[in-house]
Amino acid sequence: MARDGAQTTPEKIDDPVAELSPTARRLVSAARRLLARGGFEALTVEAVAAEAGAYRDAVRYYFGSKAGFIATVVDALAHDQSLEGSLRTRDLPPGGERVRALIDADRRLAEDLSSFRDFFTILPHALRDDELRERVARLYDWYRALYVRALDGEDPARMAALQAHAHLMAAMTDGLAVQKLLDPAGVDLEALYELWSRMLERSLADLAGGADAASSEPARGDSTAP
Repeated sequence: MARDGAQTTPEKIDDPVAELSPTARRLVSAARRLLARGGFEALTVEAVAAEAGAYRDAVRYYFGSKAGFIATVVDALAHDQSLEGSLRTRDLPPGGERVRALIDADRRLAEDLSSFRDFFTILPHALRDDELRERVARLYDWYRALYVRALDGEDPARMAALQAHAHLMAAMTDGLAVQKLLDPAGVDLEALYELWSRMLERSLADLAGGADAASSEPARGDSTAP
């Protein structure tokens, strides 16, 4: 977990979906069906178990608590797309091509309005429940760590700046998804993400240029006689 600007990599944060058993995955799918039909109030542990055809205490057995379960449901809404964006950039050279591939994955994520509708149904409850809020915050740590890795975050000198970019990238996708849900015909995600891609490429190029300039400067106190 990373709080207060701590640096993270995806390996240091548990992926709550990767190791789910078949029964646990059925419970997550059942929760999404209940959420779509009846909203957050429909997500009682008993109703989820019944919808999934599992035993009554299955949610607590597989997830430890309702908050742990809901956090996994939240992650499942964007899990595959989030990993896809990171994996698609792995073999690309740093720079514009990598940024464009990552932004394209984010655009397709924002176009999944059903998943975002479920997410925004859960979010107000996460803000009022301390345990759930912390668990969802950890998911954002993981998402941002994926961004940092995809943006060539192996260089420790660039890590802090890339963390800031990762915060903005997550905010951009969440914010554009809200606007698309509110005004489906009036929000052109393709055009907006094209603009965002150009802005991000420019910012990262400036960052790389600044890092190169800093590395070429002599250490403080060094001087060379003319």
